[in-house]
Amino acid sequence: MGSRLFIRRAALTAALVCACVMAAGCGGKADSDSKAISAAETTTRSEGQTETMTDKEEQVFTENITGSADGYDYELWKDNGDTEMTVMDGGKFKCSWDNINNALFRRGQKFDCTKTYKELGNISIKYGVDYQPDGNSYMCVYGWTRDPLVEYYIVETWGSWRPPGAPESLGTVTVDGGTYDIYKTTRYEQPSIDGTKTFDQYWSVRQAKPETDGTKLEGTISVSKHFDAWEQVGLKLGNMYEVALNIEGYQSKGHAEIYENELTIDGNYSADPAPEVTKNEGGAVQSAGGVGYFTSNFEDDECSWQARGSSTVIQSGDEALEGSGSLFVSGRTENWNGAAINLDSEIFKAGSAYAFKVNALQKSGSDVTMKLTLQYRDGGGEHYDEVAQKTAPSGEWITLENSAFRIPEGAEGPILYVESPDSLTDFYIDCAEGKGDDGEAEESSSGKKEAEYVFAEPVAITNTADVSWIDKDKPMVAIAFDDGASAVKKDDPAYRIIDTMAENGFHATFFYVGSWIKTEEQVRYAHDKGMEIANHTMTHPYLSKLTPAEIRDEYEKCREKLKGIIGEEPAAVCRLPYLDGGGDTAKTLNDVALVSCSVDTGDWNKATADQIVEKLEKAMDNGSLDGAIVLCHENYASTAEAMESFVPKLKAAGWQVVTVSELFAANEKTLMGGKVYGKLG
Repeated sequence: MGSRLFIRRAALTAALVCACVMAAGCGGKADSDSKAISAAETTTRSEGQTETMTDKEEQVFTENITGSADGYDYELWKDNGDTEMTVMDGGKFKCSWDNINNALFRRGQKFDCTKTYKELGNISIKYGVDYQPDGNSYMCVYGWTRDPLVEYYIVETWGSWRPPGAPESLGTVTVDGGTYDIYKTTRYEQPSIDGTKTFDQYWSVRQAKPETDGTKLEGTISVSKHFDAWEQVGLKLGNMYEVALNIEGYQSKGHAEIYENELTIDGNYSADPAPEVTKNEGGAVQSAGGVGYFTSNFEDDECSWQARGSSTVIQSGDEALEGSGSLFVSGRTENWNGAAINLDSEIFKAGSAYAFKVNALQKSGSDVTMKLTLQYRDGGGEHYDEVAQKTAPSGEWITLENSAFRIPEGAEGPILYVESPDSLTDFYIDCAEGKGDDGEAEESSSGKKEAEYVFAEPVAITNTADVSWIDKDKPMVAIAFDDGASAVKKDDPAYRIIDTMAENGFHATFFYVGSWIKTEEQVRYAHDKGMEIANHTMTHPYLSKLTPAEIRDEYEKCREKLKGIIGEEPAAVCRLPYLDGGGDTAKTLNDVALVSCSVDTGDWNKATADQIVEKLEKAMDNGSLDGAIVLCHENYASTAEAMESFVPKLKAAGWQVVTVSELFAANEKTLMGGKVYGKLG
């Protein structure tokens, strides 16, 4: 009897960047000597127990498990919460989930990574699914390849959020009667089938959900045709590790029954008929939140720095080199664990020199070594180059600095991180920066200068906000929501947020991306409820990479679209995509108030509703919420849940939620064009 032993890995979820993206799943690693599946198969629990499961026998599982039965591998994985998976004959299964952060259920086939998809033959899945998600979830084909290491998704339908959150596609493929957008994203130092790695994700995502019979949908996914389309836009797969039909949930609940799951691998690959592929020549491969030139003072949030390995990072007021805050790094179990920031490789270019500086403090009671490292990959694999290293006495701030560090030729996916190579101590960092070696941000504008563009002097914004309802003696905060209009149903997160604000007598600013507006109805609904309709550009680019004419075009196209929807000029305020106001942005948008934030809820980085509320309550308690502009996104169920909980509490405590324009008008402050605002004053 053939058997397989699979190693569980942590599931990933994209979550979305403007940030944000639910992305991932969990995968198993097959023994190299795995044999063909037979009528009786072995099941492997996460605790290491095994049991035999025979054909036609239904089994119900509630905890993490991998196994195989009736010719199909299966897996249930969750990080917490309530799950149930019923494995049935012929690839079929049922699943349900509730109170989870991330959970997935799948059945398919695993391979030994010795053949490409072409060598295996044409792959397709005929499916029948009764799919009933409540919140963030999707139904897809899922798998991995090696050499290169790639995680892939073919997303057929989804719940409240359409993955992967990348603003631009590489192209489209039309196959099996549907048109899919093609994306590439990158995960940095995340769990994979080969341990913690940096790897790419390839995506085909239907532009529109397929037609259903109630909650049931049926169809065929020609998996190999998607792989062919990816190759046409430059996305190369390696040797096949897995292909499976997958149901995934993230901070949601729901249930599904897969009543047909017919996986066919015919052993005879053919490129005919070829899929219909359209390349998007302007499509940008997204780098999962990479930043341009940066200065991180950690006064109010983590400033795009993330945990590396098992560590935890959080903005802290306990220590500071300058100001009142720093980034606290704790929970390190390996020397390389620490704090990291993803760098945009279009700004921090291979072959060029840049200045990097991070200040660090540790209080272990002994001297330890602190190190600043650049991780990147090239044709030879992953590399970890020292940027700066220094001995750090306990209780003293030290500076890790290199004023002319040259990123090696051919480097891709650069990540800057702080570690302690000889200690597992907690530490703080503050006053971190990365910039061109000449200190000028113009290098980040892609070199597309237009000499004929004439800049004008900044002008004061005409602020017509009605503040008659606002009590100027009470504390107020501008909670603002990006990346709309995302809703198609009245129970989607955006509508829930609008209704919460309106029911409590408050107003909020909604920053819309012109090309992402799913329905004009949502924009008009927000406007009718008294919300401020504002600009988040037409396509959500890094503005620092654009010419002045391109920056102006991004703003004006979105302004005109919003005006056409609501019948009047939208507010002359613009949330900066990726909070990137570099290059010529400020000089170009001289008649637009540019909005950043002073409080970032982190919803784009998979913060739960409780975590969002906790951050806002902390800011409320320490005084930083009064007069703040808060960064949220309208397309997350966790954000809607947090607002439904927090806003009534805020009102009961005597606070007011106002729009960005109302915040300044009520306090008799003038908004100036070309100036970036993160809070009042």
